[in-house]
Amino acid sequence: MTLQTTDFKNEIKSQNELNQIYFRIHRIAENTRSADWHIDKVDRPYDVFWYVISGEKSIFINDVEYSVQTGDFVVFPSQTSFKIVESENGMPMHHLEIAVENKLGPFNLMTLYDFPVVTNLIDAAAKETLLIALWRRLIDEWTPNIKNPFSPTNGELHFGLDQTIELLRFNALTIDWFVEVFTLLRPRATELFLTFDSRLQHLFTFIENNLAEKLNLKTLADEVFLSESHLSLLFRQNVKMAPMEYVRNTRLKKVREFLLTTNLSLKEISEKIGFEDQSQLSRAFRRATGVSPTKYRQNGHFI
Repeated sequence: MTLQTTDFKNEIKSQNELNQIYFRIHRIAENTRSADWHIDKVDRPYDVFWYVISGEKSIFINDVEYSVQTGDFVVFPSQTSFKIVESENGMPMHHLEIAVENKLGPFNLMTLYDFPVVTNLIDAAAKETLLIALWRRLIDEWTPNIKNPFSPTNGELHFGLDQTIELLRFNALTIDWFVEVFTLLRPRATELFLTFDSRLQHLFTFIENNLAEKLNLKTLADEVFLSESHLSLLFRQNVKMAPMEYVRNTRLKKVREFLLTTNLSLKEISEKIGFEDQSQLSRAFRRATGVSPTKYRQNGHFI
C-alpha cells in the first residue's frame, strides 16, 4: 500500500469519524439546595451545566471565584476542578443541572470553543423559556429505560423496536437542548479551532481505542506517518501540550469515567487503561486530581 493511498484512507476515515455525534447523560435533575450545601474541590470527566432559577451561590472553577444568581447559565468544563461553598446569606438555590458527555467524532464539543463560565440569560427571555422547557422534558423522560435501554437478560441483548424508538426520541431531545445552549452562548463564545489537522483527528481516535496498549511517541508518529519531532510540533501548535501528555490526560479521563460509571476494581481499570498496576494508576490519579481513586468514587453521588 502506498503512502498516498494510506493518507487518502485515513482522510476518509477521519471524515467518517466527524459524522459520529454522541451524547450520554450521567445525571439530570431539578434541585433546591440549602444555603449550607457545598462540594469540596473535585472535577468530573464530563461537562456539567446549571441554570439558576432562583437564589445564588459562590463557586470556584480552576480556583477562580464566580457568584451565580437568578438567570445564570453555568458551565463546569470536563476535567476542570471546581468547588461550591456555603452561602453566607442563608438563601437556598433552586436550579436545573445536567452532567453530560458530548462528542463530535473524537472531540468534546465544549473544548472546541471558549464558552464563558457564567452567562446571564434574563435578556434572552424567549430562548431561556425554551431551554428550561427542554431541560424539564429531559428530566421527565430520563427514565430507567433510557439510562439502560438495552440491558442484557441471561447474557443476551434484546433490541426491541419500542426501546429503540424511545432512545432515538430522547437523543433527538438531547440534541435540541444542545442546539439551544450553543445558540444562546454563540454571541459570547470564541471559536478556538477554526482549522484542525486531520492527522491529529485520526490520532485522537487511535489513542482512545488503544489505551490498554503501551503507547509511546514512536507508535503515535508511525500511525500517521510523521517523524516524532513533527508530531510533537503538531501537538504543540494544535493542542498546546506534548503527545504523551495528551495520552496521559486521556487515560486519566477514562479512569474517572470507569470510577463513576462502573464497579470495576482498580486492578481491572489499570489493565484496561494501560497502567502497569493499580499502584501506578493511584499515584498518577492523585497527582492529577488531589484525591485517591477510592475517594473520587465515593464522592461520585453529586453532579
